[in-house]
Amino acid sequence: MRRYDVCMNEQTPPVESNPNLIDSLLHPLAQPIRKLLSRSGRQELNKILIDDEENILEALKAGVKVESVYFAGEDRLSDTTIQILPKHVAIHEVAKRTTKKLFENDKISRIFAIAQTPKPIGLDALKTIKRDVVVLEDLSISGNIGNITRTSLALGIGGIILLNMDPVDLYDRRLIRASRGYLFTMPMITASTADFLEYCRQNNETLLVTAMHADKTIDDIASIPNRLLIAFGSEKEGCSPELENAATLKARIPISGRVESLNVSASAGITLYSRSKFNQSTV
Repeated sequence: MRRYDVCMNEQTPPVESNPNLIDSLLHPLAQPIRKLLSRSGRQELNKILIDDEENILEALKAGVKVESVYFAGEDRLSDTTIQILPKHVAIHEVAKRTTKKLFENDKISRIFAIAQTPKPIGLDALKTIKRDVVVLEDLSISGNIGNITRTSLALGIGGIILLNMDPVDLYDRRLIRASRGYLFTMPMITASTADFLEYCRQNNETLLVTAMHADKTIDDIASIPNRLLIAFGSEKEGCSPELENAATLKARIPISGRVESLNVSASAGITLYSRSKFNQSTV
């Protein structure tokens, strides 16, 4: 039976006499938590903060090295999570009032973990991925990236390339939450647009760009047998001219003329579903 770092029966000593309880910002374990709420802190410590039990479980399943787990008040870890945690992972309690101070203007988390930052994945990883890959250029909204990550995993996509994103931003806690922790499961590759296009040229990759005025529709390209790198652009500008000009294929989503465009997450979902119908028929 795993032991919490604090006594959990009715005989728990008062807060001020319990050295294992994080009950103020002066506690030595409080400062690393505070640091990891900032980009610079994650970069300095080479660690990340993972909110919520379901996301911690996804990280553990993916082999992420969790170092410590924290809970506040009645929001305690389930027996399932406790059993999965490696023996070296300490479990700490944080006083509720201290939790509010720790997170200040950030979203408060009642259950969270500190883990080592996963090692970055480079473009060479594409050589081991057999299924289609999603390419996201200059996306900045966590909700869109998270939704696309979940959709990609659900529809059998082999990986995601995030162009022009610093690896330190990949594990922002907002993005982890938006993906429901699935970014730990899905291979997430970061690269610049220039390096990506050079890789495509050297390896004869088939690059598909969604474009409003393309002659072909996404249904027309659904049955292409070889692996596709399917690119979607930023929420405001779409794909860059460099990416569009380098595209092997272009396809559009047929929509009513009454609507100017679709949200990038919706566009990705429709395109990937169209493609998945062919992939499923060939499995």
